[in-house]
Amino acid sequence: MDLKTRKYNFIQELFKIDKEKVMTALERVLKQEIEEQLEISKAHKKELDSRLKSFKDNPEDVLDWEEVKRDW
Repeated sequence: MDLKTRKYNFIQELFKIDKEKVMTALERVLKQEIEEQLEISKAHKKELDSRLKSFKDNPEDVLDWEEVKRDW
């Protein structure tokens, strides 16, 4: 069974749920999955921290947007 069909079947089963406890547990799992997808990877966080430190150490060392556009 493909993912699209499985999702459809799951949604149909959701309509049959009449226990608050089950819905709460399903919502918790879905929320956790969404939050994990939004997390920044360690590599990206390291790169962002590096760039932020570089900017803080040298705030005047920036490129003018017009120069960047002209050069590219």
